[in-house]
Amino acid sequence: MRRPAWTRVAAAVAVATPAAFAVLVMPAASAAPALAAPDVQFTASGPGTVTATVHNKNTQQGTVCWATDTDNKTVFGSGGQDSYAGPGRTITVSIRNLPNGPIHAQAFCAYHTPPLGSHDYTSSTAPTTVTVTGGAPTGSAG
Repeated sequence: MRRPAWTRVAAAVAVATPAAFAVLVMPAASAAPALAAPDVQFTASGPGTVTATVHNKNTQQGTVCWATDTDNKTVFGSGGQDSYAGPGRTITVSIRNLPNGPIHAQAFCAYHTPPLGSHDYTSSTAPTTVTVTGGAPTGSAG
């Protein structure tokens, strides 16, 4: 009696070793070295303004570091190339016209600038709370 084809395939798969199976399902290891988190200092630098000084400690070509207002997902600076510190560089960038109160800021480093939406960050600093003063009043009057 002849067995159905699917039973022959199942028998062939069952013979495969676990190591051979792992090769089929395990992703390849990344060749890129891990990046160090940036050095960053956040300050309430003026009325309604927070400034970030970001230093990219990494030396790998193509790495960039930047600062973000994590509450609004806004990159510090203009959003252009001047908002990103290349390898070994330091930038000073700001966000202006912020309302009074706390903002949460964080700095990141990666092998490329962040796209809109989510991003797989290679390294980041811990979130920092900065209190904005002298900005637009929040809440309602009356």
